[in-house]
Amino acid sequence: MRKITIIIGLLCLTVSILTAQNVRINGSTTNAVGKKIRLFTYTDYISELPKKLDETIIDASGKFTLKTSIGDTYYAWLQIDQYKAELYLEPNNEYSITILPFDFASDEKIAPFMDKRKLQIEFNNPSLTDLNQLTARFNVIYNDFILTYFNDLYKRRDKSKLDTLNNKITKEFQEVNNAYFNNYIKYRIAGIEQMGSLTSQKKLYQKYIENKPILYNNIEYMIFFLQFYEKFIFNGNHNVNDTELKHYINETKDYTKLLDSLGVDNYVRNEVVREIVFLQGMKDIYYSKKYDESGVIEILRKFSVKSKFKEHKQIAQNLIASFNSLNIGSRAPDFKLQDIKGKVYTLNSFKGKYTYLCFFTTWCGGCMPEVEAIRALKAKYNKDFNFVCISIDKEIMTLEFYLQKKKYDWYFLHYGGNIELLENYSVSTFPIFLLLDQEGNILKYPELKPSEDIEKTFKELITPETSEKKE
Repeated sequence: MRKITIIIGLLCLTVSILTAQNVRINGSTTNAVGKKIRLFTYTDYISELPKKLDETIIDASGKFTLKTSIGDTYYAWLQIDQYKAELYLEPNNEYSITILPFDFASDEKIAPFMDKRKLQIEFNNPSLTDLNQLTARFNVIYNDFILTYFNDLYKRRDKSKLDTLNNKITKEFQEVNNAYFNNYIKYRIAGIEQMGSLTSQKKLYQKYIENKPILYNNIEYMIFFLQFYEKFIFNGNHNVNDTELKHYINETKDYTKLLDSLGVDNYVRNEVVREIVFLQGMKDIYYSKKYDESGVIEILRKFSVKSKFKEHKQIAQNLIASFNSLNIGSRAPDFKLQDIKGKVYTLNSFKGKYTYLCFFTTWCGGCMPEVEAIRALKAKYNKDFNFVCISIDKEIMTLEFYLQKKKYDWYFLHYGGNIELLENYSVSTFPIFLLLDQEGNILKYPELKPSEDIEKTFKELITPETSEKKE
């Protein structure tokens, strides 16, 4: 029996190796020397968990090479700092690209992830049949069509205008034989029918979903699918009401009966479709904050073991991973940062005490009074708490000048241009605080600011028996 299992495992590995094919991106840029460039895709379009495919440092001549291995066509993006450029990757392809000049050293007061500028790339000597060129040509036609016929489509609901688009597309791409691209077009147009209410739900289902394969990696298919079933678990024609949901999520944690109840609706009778809609529903339930979050995770954990479909098992695992990130009890993301004297600190440097962690900038008006208020907290609670402020100023010298004036006596670290740190901590605004236990696990994120009476929380943590008596 063990021998058979080993043989099957080797066969699966061989199939995987044969299926996955290499992709290589050779690139150049003029003003990003020494910066890290990363290549991402999504693990799936339900969890939207980013998956890093490769990364490298742009060399002194502005050159870089990224490599990955894929078995299907993927939507992906290149990223330098927080700035992105989108592209499509096809198996067994090599791409030569140039990233157009970009001002990475713009106003330092632009907060990361608030700056919506995008990197622009050019493909060198591209083939006319390359998916990136095909989608670019299609998008020009599509955008022009929407601008021209917006009122006809979305106000007058004139479905006949779609014939104009279909005729132009047929003429432009009649010789293209690329399955991903053809479905990309098909489901982008389906989106017009859906958003403009040009076609009934029943006909949309029959035309685009019923008895059709699930295109897990086609971005336009998944956008259409998820919009079609948006909030279905709350609003569909099934046997699940709010009371039933609370019973399944908070009490029994039985996903099989929940799936059966959903299956009453004709649009989810198909088992594969129903499971995807269920997974989307678990995400909606989790973020609604109306149900037991641990119940959702437990249901997904059971589902990830029992589902017959490997794609669905993976999506469930990805959802769990995305939910657990920065959750109470989870380990805070590690870091390796320097203070203004060059001393290096990691998360473990602060073990043994509670840690009140803050991300801030010296130019943020709302940050200054909050950081100043830490002075009194530190004087009072230094025995039991670390106070750590991480500066997101572009230059560490800015932080140094700031501290020379303020004379603060707690930990100040500089993020060192580490965008991944900000991604890991979901820093999208300043200031943002979180509280860690003595082992570096998250007690609360985001946590109250000093001005929001965080001192009450401090007191409860160091005098728990007093707190219990009050209750």
